[in-house]
Amino acid sequence: MAAVSRDELRRFCEGFPVGIFKGLNDAQLDKVGQVTSREKYDSGDLIIQDGDEGDTMFLLLDGTVRITKKLFIKSAKRIGEGEKEIIKLPSSFNPYFGELALFDPNSLRTATVSASDPSVCGVIQNKDFLDLANSDHDIGYLVLKNVLQKQVGVIRKSNENILNLTTALSFALSAR
Repeated sequence: MAAVSRDELRRFCEGFPVGIFKGLNDAQLDKVGQVTSREKYDSGDLIIQDGDEGDTMFLLLDGTVRITKKLFIKSAKRIGEGEKEIIKLPSSFNPYFGELALFDPNSLRTATVSASDPSVCGVIQNKDFLDLANSDHDIGYLVLKNVLQKQVGVIRKSNENILNLTTALSFALSAR
């Protein structure tokens, strides 16, 4: 396994809404780097498939990824399926994805991530991360805190979207 360097991981101490390694010191980043492998992807390669189970988290070290979400529309006669591009993320944004898999080896992927151009990801397996967190509880705590902080924002935004959709549906139905 080609380890990922401390300097590469240090970038992920920052980010929006929160860097996954925020609060980790250099020695802790070195430990994370030892359990992080490096994988290359060609343009168009699938990294994560929406709906699949996953036990790995990815750090975009170089390149750009495209994030899409499956869409389903059910009518009385058929179910329509499509895909919507959510965003393209360059490595300069320090994006990470699949972070829930660090804590749940059977977590379902909530979006599709594919390489938009040749890309390199740091990859952390659930088992390796849990072994590391068990040997250094501070790493486990800080990463869990950062993941939870990000997920709270995701839940808050989802609640707003549900409220907006419910309001729009209510207006549409009352206009009939």
